[in-house]
Amino acid sequence: MRIKHLIFGAGALVAVLGWSSVGPAQAEWVHEGQANEGKWTLGARTGFNIPTQSWVDDTKTSVGPTPINLHAMYGISKWIRLGFMMEWERRSIDDRNPNIDLGTLNTVSLLPTVEFRPGHFSGVTPYLSTSIGVNVNSFSEDNDAVKISHANTFAYRLAGGLDFPLAPNLMLNTEAAWKRNRGGLEINNQDAGSFDASSISLLVGVRYTF
Repeated sequence: MRIKHLIFGAGALVAVLGWSSVGPAQAEWVHEGQANEGKWTLGARTGFNIPTQSWVDDTKTSVGPTPINLHAMYGISKWIRLGFMMEWERRSIDDRNPNIDLGTLNTVSLLPTVEFRPGHFSGVTPYLSTSIGVNVNSFSEDNDAVKISHANTFAYRLAGGLDFPLAPNLMLNTEAAWKRNRGGLEINNQDAGSFDASSISLLVGVRYTF
């Protein structure tokens, strides 16, 4: 429930910022694509990563300012961008009973991406994106008695965001995203079932189009 409240609050904050940046008199929806057909857009973002559940039963996972997201997108029409995204995130994993620091999970996600840009509010552009790819997972143990190995997993990412104009071709970007990361787990070379490191990310950064 706390996570749901945080997501709702972040979404409301983004919406308020978007409205205040254009002003009520200017906030008129223009149904005209803003994908910059024939141009490249490069972006870099960071923010907070929020786990949506326990890594495995009886464990707790950190919430931290760890995602780094880099992407390159190309406008294939005035509505659609295609491109590639690379996202890195890091989180600590603790056993609840007894309270033991197990180590750190690192994930690099490689994600071909489609972005849909339907229009704008006087330059503020909302969008939706979806990505399918692979999560490359690795684990650094803090407890020498436990050896933990994660499988690489199928990645699915769904996101929505806003671009705010800062200067010609330069945008401030905010985005909320959910990403799937579930797969097989081995502990001390024995099958331990599965883990779930799916998460929600709240990101902010910049984009440049050329």
